[in-house]
Amino acid sequence: KKKIILLAAGGTGGHLFPAIAVAEELERRKISAHLITDCRCEKYLTPDLPVETHIINLYMKMSGLLAKIKSMTALLFACFQAIILLRKIKPNLVIGFGGYPSFPSLFAAIILGIPIVIHEQNCFFGKSNRIFARFAKIIALSYKETKNINLKLKNKIIFTGDIVRSKIYNLPPKKSFGGKRFQLFIVGGSQGAKIFSELVPNAIKKLKKLNPQLNITITQQASKTEQKSISKIYAKLGIKHELAEFFHNMPEIYKKSQLVIARSGAGTIGELTAIGLPAIFIPFPYASDDHQYFNAKSLADNGAAWCWRQEDISDAILAKEIHELTTNKKLLEQASIALLARKNNGA
Repeated sequence: KKKIILLAAGGTGGHLFPAIAVAEELERRKISAHLITDCRCEKYLTPDLPVETHIINLYMKMSGLLAKIKSMTALLFACFQAIILLRKIKPNLVIGFGGYPSFPSLFAAIILGIPIVIHEQNCFFGKSNRIFARFAKIIALSYKETKNINLKLKNKIIFTGDIVRSKIYNLPPKKSFGGKRFQLFIVGGSQGAKIFSELVPNAIKKLKKLNPQLNITITQQASKTEQKSISKIYAKLGIKHELAEFFHNMPEIYKKSQLVIARSGAGTIGELTAIGLPAIFIPFPYASDDHQYFNAKSLADNGAAWCWRQEDISDAILAKEIHELTTNKKLLEQASIALLARKNNGA
């Protein structure tokens, strides 16, 4: 009988994209894969995915008594849906990629006696994974520095490194940061980052004063309501730019970019590591357990990136940082080498 593996991931692209990368690897090995995700990740489910997808929608908000009651009711219903679905699919194994949308599938697997594996993309072990760690056959980690894991479970741990989709993983690594035009990419992750829409354009104004001769092109993720004001600033500065709410052509953008300004979710870090593309990280300050900061700090401590907490960064500081990196390309080359040193095929 052909083996079937069920992948459970949702909430953000950072949880979903590693699951898609594993699905690609399973297809290569002639193993059937099913994916359970939620409505927030439907926008990433393109027709060419090598996996049969199912939606169990779950959104939890735990602030306030009424919200908690609604969330727990939704969770119970999602678990019931997952049990029915798993009995139909009959997987040999369930792999959870963290985040609460993976909870119903892992819970259902335990109830039905199906082995589970969990994967943690971040440098801080997430709540959902902590719940299921003692039931898991294997605990897979992207970071050797992952914190807050029960030492009693260390015999289950394997280190995979980042898990990245093949279209990005197979891009040629960055070798040169020269050229007449400097390409800057600003991305807020799958959820966007409103602060970048004000911080970055103001920093670019100051950057042009520091170096009026700098020939720079900007590709930036921004909401439709913010694009007009951003475009006005860049046009006034004579800067060629492209703005969009979400970019589906990430491999092409990564290929031409020389520096990224981004949040530091696991998905973004994994993709930048795979091609050695340096970044200035401004972690999302409200990420659970501050995991984005720990992700970025791990890279910064190894000379592979630059990291600023959101409350500490300003347009003047950011302008100075970009100015230093655009005038001393050796710094970008060194960061790229440090990133590539931690690259491996986690899938």
